[in-house]
Amino acid sequence: MAGEAEGDLMFAVVVQERGEAERVRGSRDHVEANVVPQVRNAPGIVSATFTTDQGGRTLNLFLFQTEDAAQMAAEWIRGAPRPPFMRLETVELREVLAHF
Repeated sequence: MAGEAEGDLMFAVVVQERGEAERVRGSRDHVEANVVPQVRNAPGIVSATFTTDQGGRTLNLFLFQTEDAAQMAAEWIRGAPRPPFMRLETVELREVLAHF
């Protein structure tokens, strides 16, 4: 399992946003067509998961091969343009303890 040896360390960027519930839930096509391709090309990306709840809150998790790649992504996310109905709440950088 990754994370067992020092060379296997990965880092996560955890992003929380909030928006108008109906518009967030209706943004699946936009995310798949526009956001996913950008994230897929991020240096060091391992995986990405985009989630939402019924209230318009999102919780997105991005795993990176290195801390530097995760930090660069976190900085980009903080400054990235958002639709007017979305508001960035938090961007956190975390060390991954285990991943499968």
